[in-house]
This record gives sequence, structure tokens and C-alpha cells, in this order.
Amino acid sequence: MSLTHQPTPGSVEEATGALAGSLARALRSTGDGVGVRSCLGSWDQRASGLAAIRVLGADVLAPFLLTGQPLRQEEASLVRAAVRAYPAPQVHAPEATLWGVRDAALSAALARLGVDTAGWEGLAATCSAGPLAADWVTLAAYLVRLSTAAHPLLDPELSRSLVSRRLDIERGLVRALLRRDLLSSARLARWLLALAAEGRPPLSLPPMLDHLEVVGAPDPRVRFETAIARRLSDSR
Repeated sequence: MSLTHQPTPGSVEEATGALAGSLARALRSTGDGVGVRSCLGSWDQRASGLAAIRVLGADVLAPFLLTGQPLRQEEASLVRAAVRAYPAPQVHAPEATLWGVRDAALSAALARLGVDTAGWEGLAATCSAGPLAADWVTLAAYLVRLSTAAHPLLDPELSRSLVSRRLDIERGLVRALLRRDLLSSARLARWLLALAAEGRPPLSLPPMLDHLEVVGAPDPRVRFETAIARRLSDSR
């Protein structure tokens, strides 16, 4: 979504932006008002609200994972309702791999918060990310789509596959910044932070996050991705 684009009222895109904006505020808040349902507001009564939860995937749990706030049963039930309403499609690779890794990240986040997803209808079958693209442009584009897996519970196998590709991810980030693709920039910054070795700061990320917070402010999706990246950076 560009800085000037206005989503259609009542659309999934509008709901996703509204939810992302609320979650970004929750991540920046020091209060106790963190909750998926409270962030969604009236959207949880509409199909587009449940779709927005499915679009954001594991990221709807970021305020809980990154602030230590407990996940309530009603919030976990809301996530389950979204998965049931919008099940992973029956597709072939590479889309099947994408859905498998995204839903594995969602299950891992829920498990950390005390929710067992065994028996949940709609989740994709867990699978590994498989061989990664050799060229850095394709790899960066893939990781942008897989950004919900870039959180503190990053799959060890995927982490091992990517740790030697840090330079390629940095190239992708610089390319996205030069193209003014702010959403991709924020997502790739998240990957670098998720992969960062203890005590080894990623490539000039603090000033990049400052830049994204300013120029990406009008876009709630960019604000949310940047808020996650900022939390990951501050927790190092």
C-alpha cells in the first residue's frame, strides 16, 4: 500500500491496516491495554476483521511476545476463529511452503503463549522452507512475503539457512530503500534483527529504523513492521 493509496471502506485491506495500526500502538505503549480483540475493535464482528488476523498471521501476537503481556483465552479464540474462517489453501510449492512456514510461525508463537494448536482446523501442514534461492533479489522477495516468521521464535533450521545470507538480505534492504518500498524495507530489517548474533549489530539499522518511522508514518502496515523491528532491536 503506497503512502497515498486509500483502501476501499469495509475491505480486508482497510481492516488489515486498522489492525496493524492498533497493534503498532500496542507495541509502543507501556500500559496494560494490549489485546488482539481490543486492537481490532469492531472488526472482530466482521469477516474482514477475521481476514485481517489471517493476513497478519503470527504478527498479531507480537505485542504479547515482545512485551510479556499474557494472551487471554478470548484473544486466542479470536485467532482460532480467523484460521477456521480462512484456512490455508490447497496449493502446490512454492505457495504451499510459504503457507506452511507462516502457519508454523503462528503455532510456535501461540505455543510460547500457552496455546496448543493441535486439532485447529485451517492450519497449513508444517514444512521446512526448503532450498533458498541462490540470487539475492529472489531471496529478498521471498523473505518479504515470509516476514511473519521473523520473530524471536525463528525456526532454527531456517535461521541456520539464512545466517550465511546476511549480506544478501542487506542488499535486499538497500535495494528496497532505494526503490522507496518502505514495507519491504521494514520487513527485511526485521529479518536482519531476528538473525543478528549477540553483540553484532546489523548494518546501520538504528538510523534506518529512524528513517522508516518518519517516512513510513502514514502507512499503518509500515508503522507496525517498524514497531516490531524497533522492539527486536531494543531487546538485543
